[in-house]
Amino acid sequence: MTLQVIANGLIAGCVYALVALGFGLIYKTTRILHFAHGAVYTAAAYALYFFLISISFPVFISIVLALIIGTLLGISTETFLYYPLHRKKAPYAISFIASMGIYLFLVNLIAMLFGNEVKIIQPGLEKTYQFAGIILTRTQIIETIVFVVVFLVFYIFMKKSGLGRLIRALSNNPELATVLGMNIRKTRLLVFGLGSLLASISGLLVALDIGIDPNIGFSAVFVCAVAVIIGGIDIFEGAVLGAFLLGLIQNITIWKLSARWQEAITFGILILFLLLRPQGILSYKKRMEEIS
Repeated sequence: MTLQVIANGLIAGCVYALVALGFGLIYKTTRILHFAHGAVYTAAAYALYFFLISISFPVFISIVLALIIGTLLGISTETFLYYPLHRKKAPYAISFIASMGIYLFLVNLIAMLFGNEVKIIQPGLEKTYQFAGIILTRTQIIETIVFVVVFLVFYIFMKKSGLGRLIRALSNNPELATVLGMNIRKTRLLVFGLGSLLASISGLLVALDIGIDPNIGFSAVFVCAVAVIIGGIDIFEGAVLGAFLLGLIQNITIWKLSARWQEAITFGILILFLLLRPQGILSYKKRMEEIS
């Protein structure tokens, strides 16, 4: 049972990590708490349901269209909301409040169009596989493979490509990037597009695994925000570490206590890190001259 719980926790961490990577990428680059990230996650999942179930498109086409819709939704949020606020030098708190407004609007729109009941994309029993006493479903194996592939591509893109270096330059020193003549607007669009794509991939995996309802994005964005904080805001890999830790802790909580304690335990971990190690596990304490 212990090995099964650990396996379930790691697989949950794979899904959380994709959302957290996107959330952390956007926050580290723009300093915006992109709460509407949860709406992108939800919208992509419902787009898959619409194309695959409602109008019976082929699976591959449905997945591609859903990913495109989620990505374009994130880019649109930057284009029509965040960037105009950025140009007006609005406080970050204004962007956060606007992001919450976008989230609530989109979630209520989805509920109005599709209803509040849970939608199941893959009904019936799913094929399972056994490895050394650990039972995994086909979708759980797919989630693991997708995470490994996407994370490796993301890592190589960020470390080796010219666009990845531009993103890292903007996230590390936005003032210097502006002085050097970097196209801030295009780089921000790239960041929101990439972050939204990661959230969309995760939303599709969850939709195929356990189904969807209009409120799935709230828990997803809450968990990924906590993962980014406890893993370390200053390093992208920190979001992945935080996501896996939360996945393990939440599944141990379900095993030992109840699913009702998941969010309470997650919030408790957040409070502990904010009090004891606010810079996260993989970050470093900044010097006073860096803060001032």
